[in-house]
Amino acid sequence: MKNQIPKIIHQIWSDKEIPLPEHFLKMADTWKYDYPDWQYIYWNDYKMNSFILEHFPQYWEIYNSFPYDIQRWDAIRYLILYKMGGMYVDFDFESLKPLNGLLCDKQCCFPQEPISHCGIFKRNFIINNSLMASVPYHNYLKNIIEKVFSKENLELSFTARNKDIVFDTTGQWVLVDVYEGLSTEERSDVYLIPPSYINPFDLPLAGIAKRGSWDKRLEYSIKDAYAIHYYFGSWTD
Repeated sequence: MKNQIPKIIHQIWSDKEIPLPEHFLKMADTWKYDYPDWQYIYWNDYKMNSFILEHFPQYWEIYNSFPYDIQRWDAIRYLILYKMGGMYVDFDFESLKPLNGLLCDKQCCFPQEPISHCGIFKRNFIINNSLMASVPYHNYLKNIIEKVFSKENLELSFTARNKDIVFDTTGQWVLVDVYEGLSTEERSDVYLIPPSYINPFDLPLAGIAKRGSWDKRLEYSIKDAYAIHYYFGSWTD
């Protein structure tokens, strides 16, 4: 019998400069409400640093050498899920209904971005790390971590003068490249969540929603959704 994804929700926010904004606190409450029997863990800087030093001290130097904080925030979420399992959720997600039924027979789940984003980046599909769920010690996460914390990856981090390098070193393109490197059998153990379930809005629709201009397009987009990703992009600030 396969292991079940642990009932733990993880959310991270670096509080060394600004506290968690009120609108993110409200969205976090939607996850606590919809998952009353799940443990909720809020990871601040102190807790994240303590976690790595205790469980992954071999990665501490590279973790602190990344030029951008977002690379650390990407990397820590992989380590947390690999060690503890559960579901990681960005703070710019609103829960609409529990994902329990969707996750119950899965081992590792990563979200696909809307098809319109693929055209922008000229990719056949895009995997992101905004909402992920996994059992502990899953092979896909293991491979991601090995790539993210490689010396080659750290060197690559300093080849660009803007944060686009994040996609190549800790973000979407790492996830896609590692997934494409899996065997057919290994891929079958990774569930790529359709955009309609948790990424129902693309960037333009998310912009409309954030302005409060709710219309029939948005209503139609969420008909199958368990959650809404609003793409606040606070990491780029």
